[in-house]
Amino acid sequence: MKNRFEKCLESGKPVLLAFLHAGRQDAVKVKYDIEALRKKYGDKALFLMADGSYNHPMARKYKIDTYPTWVMFKGGEEVWRGSTKSLETIDESINTFID
Repeated sequence: MKNRFEKCLESGKPVLLAFLHAGRQDAVKVKYDIEALRKKYGDKALFLMADGSYNHPMARKYKIDTYPTWVMFKGGEEVWRGSTKSLETIDESINTFID
């Protein structure tokens, strides 16, 4: 059975996955940033969060060693990765992958 993330990758839409760590102060900002991106792009892309403090296998799979880390997937493949905390930088970086 496929998990939610695998189903999202197969949706045909770009997927932005934000890895955060719940124990860090910037986790709240990441949640607000995800909501802002959802509002801006609507259903053109999927925006997800994964808490690396609880989801160790996924963090290891994607080699996450810094929080927050943003990973953009298109066609099921990673196309961009960043660890910036600036919403403007994230938006500029992913905009080219969202139709």
